[in-house]
Amino acid sequence: MCMTQLFQGQVCSNTYACRTDLNLSCQPSCDFTYRCSASPTAGIGLTVAGFCNGSTDAGTLGVMGPWGIYVSPFDGILYVTNFDVPRFQSFSPFSRIGSTILSKGLSSPEDVFADSSHNIYMSDYTINQGIMYIQRPGTNLTSFPAIGQSDSSCSLTGLKSVDGVVVDRVGNIYASLSTCSMIVKWAPNSTTGILIAGYPGYYGTDSNSLDWPRFMHLDEDRAALYVADSYNNRIQKFIIGGNGTGITVAGNNGAGTNLNQLSRPSGVWVTRNGQTLYIADSNNNRVMRWNIGDTQGSVVAGSAAGVAGSTNALLSYPGDVALDPTETYLYVSDYYNNRVQ
Repeated sequence: MCMTQLFQGQVCSNTYACRTDLNLSCQPSCDFTYRCSASPTAGIGLTVAGFCNGSTDAGTLGVMGPWGIYVSPFDGILYVTNFDVPRFQSFSPFSRIGSTILSKGLSSPEDVFADSSHNIYMSDYTINQGIMYIQRPGTNLTSFPAIGQSDSSCSLTGLKSVDGVVVDRVGNIYASLSTCSMIVKWAPNSTTGILIAGYPGYYGTDSNSLDWPRFMHLDEDRAALYVADSYNNRIQKFIIGGNGTGITVAGNNGAGTNLNQLSRPSGVWVTRNGQTLYIADSNNNRVMRWNIGDTQGSVVAGSAAGVAGSTNALLSYPGDVALDPTETYLYVSDYYNNRVQ
């Protein structure tokens, strides 16, 4: 039996609810519903979490200082860390109402990753044992430190100033320790990490060094780890199991707004075919698309000139990026606008 499809402006709750013959799809609305409307024009953002106008709210409708985001490839749930009012939220597909997963015990939540079993890993910058593992057995959530031990030094037995976290299929955890300028891999149940990139506590500009690494993307099929090397204004690619030498795949031309430059990038996402990067170019208030092998990128969201703003065509310090499971939509944490676009 065919289901009746909806017209322009009607409230919808799934991908196929709207009149496709009229080129309508189910899109987020500023009244905190999803409604049938034409697909957005390229470069124009729609708010999927928080208030469209950038208002702050600590309730279920708002996000406050959204920083790390992740869209689960398994169920499409959007996960958001709130840096300014420490909490961790989830938004179900076609819902503008957030659910707080965790707030107690958080200080400066940064990144988030969800595995195929819907377990969640979340980093907290100012907690020395800074990666939380959140089990999801039904609705009874339990959380506890995932790896390491409390350690305020740049050692391989603890965690300090964790920004990014990703996890591979067998449970190895990769953590970027920004103030330590290194990437560390933790095998399941291990008590000591393995140095993947950088030197503990040493900031550098050469291909073996990092300076304030932030978020990462793991391309497991190609054994490649991409790192937003923020203070070096570049994206580095490291081969898992390699010698720790990074390959610059974007930027490294000084801070600036030219198309071959980045300025304090924070987030990076790689398409499934391994050919294209999306970069949260934070200080430039824009998102860049950069094809592997190219010497410059293109601006896909925000101002090409680096201008901050709160309209639906502008961003203000984007922190992270993520693609949806179909790689149709790009999600951006719009930090100072208190929204996810």
